[in-house]
Amino acid sequence: MGVFVSTRCHLLLCALLSVSVGTGCQNRTSNPPPRPDRDLTYDSDWSERNADIYRFLISKLDEPTPDRIYFITTTPMSEWGDDGDWATIPEVELSANPKASQYRPANEAHLADGHVLENGTDAKAWMMWFSVKRWISETEVEVEDGVWCCPLGGGASTITYEKIDGKWKVKDYGESWVS
Repeated sequence: MGVFVSTRCHLLLCALLSVSVGTGCQNRTSNPPPRPDRDLTYDSDWSERNADIYRFLISKLDEPTPDRIYFITTTPMSEWGDDGDWATIPEVELSANPKASQYRPANEAHLADGHVLENGTDAKAWMMWFSVKRWISETEVEVEDGVWCCPLGGGASTITYEKIDGKWKVKDYGESWVS
């Protein structure tokens, strides 16, 4: 439920920001600024340890807005390179969930001047991510999730999940940001 609400809030907020700032995305040409509070403990790999929480997060995804192109990655924004350099979620993991299969793999997109674009067409797109920020214990994990299209078009939040009786539950909501 927490990812569902968080994702829906991010998408709604980003849609509202896109409408309200309209030309802001078109006129600004710099890449996203590096965050000074960058936490180097992220573990965006699709490892055995991370697979369980990532599968849970995928299962809670909203269907993407039909008139937009959405890509998905486990690479947090603070680790994006000039071109994006996003980790690609294994295709088998995305295709296992009907909603997630509507998100395109990150290797089909690139970042140019802070804008997420589809490879080959340069169509404007959105990159959604969720990434393990840190494992607190074997049953508790802090995850960052977010969405980004362009400067002044994105946001993220940190949520702590705890596995209780074999199921992931939201334990705490942490920091969030919107641009």
